[in-house]
Amino acid sequence: MAKYELSDEEVALLEQARADKAKREAEEKHAQEVKTYKDLVDEAVNDTVPEAEDVSATLGQRKVGIFERFHSIIARKEDLYKGSKSMAKEGRFTDSFTNKAGTARVTLGFNTNDAYDDTYTAGVEKVKEYIQSLASDDKSRQLAEMVNTLLMERSKAGQLKAQNVLRLENMANESGDPTFIEGMKIIRDAYRPERTKQFVKVEVKDASGKFQTISLNMTNC
Repeated sequence: MAKYELSDEEVALLEQARADKAKREAEEKHAQEVKTYKDLVDEAVNDTVPEAEDVSATLGQRKVGIFERFHSIIARKEDLYKGSKSMAKEGRFTDSFTNKAGTARVTLGFNTNDAYDDTYTAGVEKVKEYIQSLASDDKSRQLAEMVNTLLMERSKAGQLKAQNVLRLENMANESGDPTFIEGMKIIRDAYRPERTKQFVKVEVKDASGKFQTISLNMTNC
């Protein structure tokens, strides 16, 4: 019986069929691997959420406990040092406490955003009046530009930056100009910082004697 030999066309079809099968099997394998990967991601995410919620709840409880622990201490501090200007309740948003050994420190209070009441615009106008009164020489022009830059620079919330107010106050006092000084006083008196989030910062000294913050943020742990 004569041996049957495949034609070139049949060989090509057979090879194509084998290639198609291999491609199909590779695609099916890849699809299965993708499914397995997505299942692993789903399981990991679902397992992580309750763990993170537990950590968050624990941190929240600890934070409340720390504030409660220091509540009476802050009240006693205010009573003992009520004559001190630094203890004025208005404008004070943080308190810091250090142990006797000087090896640990706890700071707690509120973060704040800079804000002002509507009277601050009158102060701004006074400062602008001072800028316009300066001479036209190079030194005066540079001073005017610096004052104007600090005065016009704003925070992300659109407010005059408190740090700039301090710099401008120092410049006003150095200038001795009554209009500049009065303008900065109006701005300072209009300062009404807004409380945002409560915070707790705990620090301990390392071997070199420098305070290092104990991280309460999972990103930094």
